[in-house]
Amino acid sequence: MSKQPRFHIQKSDDLYQPIPFLFVTERMCAEILAEREEIVARQPAGMRKRQQALFARYDPQVSAEAFGGLLNLFGNPADEAARR
Repeated sequence: MSKQPRFHIQKSDDLYQPIPFLFVTERMCAEILAEREEIVARQPAGMRKRQQALFARYDPQVSAEAFGGLLNLFGNPADEAARR
């Protein structure tokens, strides 16, 4: 990769471990998924299946949905700003 990943840590076996964030915004989720595509595209074909299995353990979309639900529970400031 041309730069260090922001949302994944390279392990000693050259696979990338997702960083399990508690709160994930929609934008952050999109950036995580884009970073994953870049990581997988740059890996040798033999590693891709193992990498994708590792990514499958942590779905940032689930975290983003949970964070959105939490915001809605307490009143989402983004929704408030959009109404003005």
